Amino acid sequence: MRTAIRLTIIAALLVTAAQPAASTFINPDVVKGTSLFEGFGAGTHIGSRRLFAWSNESGRGGNGLVAFAETNGGTLTRINARRTEAFVGGFDQGTDRIVYQQVRRGNSDLFLFDISARERTAMRAVNDGHWQWNPSIDTHRGTTWMVYGVNRFGSPAAKWRLYLYNGETGERTLLDETTNRCGCLFPGTIAYPWVTWAVGADATAWRYDIRTGERVPLLPTDRDEYGVAIAPDGTAYVAQGGDRCGSNAELYRVEPDGTPFLIHEFADGREGTNLSLDVTGPRDRLYFDRRICRSGASDILRLRRAESIGEPAGPTRRPSAPGVGVIRRSGASSGASPRTR
Repeated sequence: MRTAIRLTIIAALLVTAAQPAASTFINPDVVKGTSLFEGFGAGTHIGSRRLFAWSNESGRGGNGLVAFAETNGGTLTRINARRTEAFVGGFDQGTDRIVYQQVRRGNSDLFLFDISARERTAMRAVNDGHWQWNPSIDTHRGTTWMVYGVNRFGSPAAKWRLYLYNGETGERTLLDETTNRCGCLFPGTIAYPWVTWAVGADATAWRYDIRTGERVPLLPTDRDEYGVAIAPDGTAYVAQGGDRCGSNAELYRVEPDGTPFLIHEFADGREGTNLSLDVTGPRDRLYFDRRICRSGASDILRLRRAESIGEPAGPTRRPSAPGVGVIRRSGASSGASPRTR
């Protein structure tokens, strides 16, 4: 199990037999940060070749998002078609393939994009005329797996659903659901055999094992968990906050055995969303959006060694601060529903 110890305020490192590995809180890198909205960052690597994809505000007077991919911080490729809006889902790790959400004229479907071939392919097996969103993809032993959300908006009781798709058999498994009234389903990521998501008015994060069908809660507290990413070894990363956006928002690592570590704390009025991982050998590069609650502005940040930083978290968490700003965890800011222009 990855372990960590506390760095004291006088920079004295406490080393104990139970905690042999040194760790600290570190400031995340700003990967994309301008006056425009940047979010939904995802990275992967193929040998020494590093790929990064994200969604960026067009800057042409509207709030439309255009998806891009860059290679080794240089060559830039547009992902989505012209006259569409796009939310990056993530890479099929170790490949050039990106899964993403493309919105055209109020319809949202899922697509694959191959960076090397510059080829865009609609995922017709899952696009069903409803609102498809927030996909994550992983190929294991030749079988492509994907987790994604499907939303309906016709009534308060209309269903928001989370599906697991098996690309070999074409089978779709319903993992969870809620209602349009709640709007409280947050798809996470997939790294075979693990799937993550959060659901419910008091959003609880879950880790699911495809092989056994077993699911376990992550950070089972009375606070909201609304963003989750998973590594192939079962290590999960969770965004947590209070009832209002930006109230004591934090990031946690949850080890495969369930041990939680606090790895980042946000300033008031800010919180983390859209977590994704690039697992580089023994290292976890954690990407996340840092949202400003009042304005909805966003930058993309990265923790380079997320697997080894932070402090062991106690069984209780500090209470939520009074509400700051507005709730922005679903709807327009996440690709969960059509944007209001």
